[in-house]
Amino acid sequence: MNRAQLHRLVRIVAELRANRYPNARTLAESLEVTTRTVHRDLDVLRDDWHAPLEFDRRRNGYYLTDPSWEPPVKAGLSRLGAGEALALAFGLQALEAVRAHGLEEAFQALLARLPELLPEQVTVDLSSLAHRVSFFFEPTRGDPEAVGERLAALREAIEGCRVVRLRYYTASRDEETTRLVEPYHLRYYDGAWYMAGYCRWRKDVRTFAVDRIRDIQVLDETFPPPGPDRFSPEVYFGEAWRLQRGAERQKVVVRFRPPQARYVRGRTWHPSQESQEEPDGSLVLTFRVLGTDEIMRWLLQFGAGAEVLEPASLRQAMAAEAEAIARLYQTAGG
Repeated sequence: MNRAQLHRLVRIVAELRANRYPNARTLAESLEVTTRTVHRDLDVLRDDWHAPLEFDRRRNGYYLTDPSWEPPVKAGLSRLGAGEALALAFGLQALEAVRAHGLEEAFQALLARLPELLPEQVTVDLSSLAHRVSFFFEPTRGDPEAVGERLAALREAIEGCRVVRLRYYTASRDEETTRLVEPYHLRYYDGAWYMAGYCRWRKDVRTFAVDRIRDIQVLDETFPPPGPDRFSPEVYFGEAWRLQRGAERQKVVVRFRPPQARYVRGRTWHPSQESQEEPDGSLVLTFRVLGTDEIMRWLLQFGAGAEVLEPASLRQAMAAEAEAIARLYQTAGG
């Protein structure tokens, strides 16, 4: 058995012990292997590791009939290679930089234990890493202690597929509402934590800012784990510009003039992006997104260096905003 298969088996066991009811297809997608490889791994679990593995047809996934079963993990799995240790150290530094609330002490403990996880002939100088590589992210929004408590409750609810009752403040409407939500996923973006989940009031998947949750209760009620057809983070967030999803998919075409094009060129800003070079050095980018509010805010930072060509509604909104800014400064200067 090679190291890659050992790591796959450990990840499969983690999915089973978390009661996520994975099947061959979902495991193949998460492990980035074929379903044939997954079936071979499942055979090893059953035949060599004697896992009490069964398939639940109702939930369309595998589960352990004995939740207390422990895998006979070989000692070699507890040792990391030098590259793996560096990747782990850098990842922990990045997570510490975004303030992964409630896990700071665990991160520090893991960093302290890192030398124990290395073979004797491999060393990693943790003290020198900060001098060679550092990370900066936008300061986290919200009260750190309150956000940490909300995140801990949401992690518990997501892990156990438990419904939560939220008292939530909606900034755009300046109002508080109480909702029952099936939490699916946590996402950190631009200095804030967000939770995506099925809102029973709106009868749709919605995104909630964790710092705007005024109160949270994790209920005993459970819900079926969401399959890829119900919720996929890649699809859900990939259809929006960043986080906010509109009702209608729109084609957005923007021309960046040469000075700004030099900075925009060479970076993929959205999965749907298409680019076209112009003879004068301009760059035309095309996107297909659900909603244009977020992309409008992004475009405003480029000032006159970015011109919206499509759709007409966004072009008019940009023009109105530009006129409002001009009036503001004319008044201030007068």
